[in-house]
Amino acid sequence: MVHSLSALSLLDKFDVLVCAEDYERGKPAPDCFLTAAARLGVEPRDCLVFEDTEMGIEAATAAGMASVRVPTALERA
Repeated sequence: MVHSLSALSLLDKFDVLVCAEDYERGKPAPDCFLTAAARLGVEPRDCLVFEDTEMGIEAATAAGMASVRVPTALERA
């Protein structure tokens, strides 16, 4: 992700990044979202997650976060 954001000149737009190597269990475990909240210094209950997969929504719910399901381009077509 860091390389992609750098190539697009977007890396400096983010204060915090959480990448796969930063947590142990992948979705639907809540680890990625809990890691992000901790790094941001925000309580999980104060977070809003935008996700494009049901597994991501499950992970957000397990983290105690509100979530919004964003349909993919294929789903919108």
